[in-house]
Amino acid sequence: MTRLILKELKDYSDNEVNEVHHLEQICQDHDSLKGSIFVDTTMNYNQEMNSIFLMYDDDQLISMLTMFVPTAHEAEITALTLPSQRRKGHFKELLSKAVEELIKYEIPEVLFVVESQSISGKHVITHLRAHYDFTEYSLRLNPRKYVPLAANRLEHFKPREKDLKRVIDTSMRIFEDSYEDTKGVVVNIFQSATRDQYLGLLNDEIIGMGSSSRDGDEVSIFGFGITPEFRSKGYGYELLHLIVEKLRQSGVREIVIEVDSNNTHAFSLYQKLGFQIETAFEYYRKKTREL
Repeated sequence: MTRLILKELKDYSDNEVNEVHHLEQICQDHDSLKGSIFVDTTMNYNQEMNSIFLMYDDDQLISMLTMFVPTAHEAEITALTLPSQRRKGHFKELLSKAVEELIKYEIPEVLFVVESQSISGKHVITHLRAHYDFTEYSLRLNPRKYVPLAANRLEHFKPREKDLKRVIDTSMRIFEDSYEDTKGVVVNIFQSATRDQYLGLLNDEIIGMGSSSRDGDEVSIFGFGITPEFRSKGYGYELLHLIVEKLRQSGVREIVIEVDSNNTHAFSLYQKLGFQIETAFEYYRKKTREL
């Protein structure tokens, strides 16, 4: 007799991470997908929130849903179900539990993340009647196309706790997020063992920033930008080179970066440096209370 067990978690154990990656590999092979589940929950703005929902048939993980909630405004939802277990209501049950949690913490909107070539994912989105918002491309550095800069006008500045206010102020100027949202993200990076903050200095002034997150042998660059008055002057290209060089000097060879399809300037910059499209993720938006 089938015995379904649903777990609601704030973080993964090592065994649960392995189970998720095993499920992920089966789904990737079946659906010809390339994207990976993000298993680091430390960037969620509220660490008390359950953001992981796992469905087991006895001791086998058959379906999972995870939420990335970096701010109090929206949650990004990604889900996987074993091909043999689809159309049995598992995703619906997991989503119901996730929505309860989002309502509890007053998160108003949801972004469903679907890899572009995922046919089953698109069917779910159609059923949910979520509205397309944007596409995000995941790019990987091609070392054969990457050429280090001979000269760089910027210097690397690694911040410390005493620099927190300075980093927050710079981030707010670049990304125009609220103080609370910005502080939450920056503090999470400061406290994380797998993330690093990179700041670009020009004559002792911070004019740009970027962060990195390590997952095994792979590092992803995120939160990359230049302050408004220094844009369109080549500093973004130089700062990205600086970050990539720091990573490569530390032995990292697998480097990825993501870019919104609407950000044509950044997309062109990343490609110029040697990043190539690996996969695309479509984001679909819906009000939490409409789910």
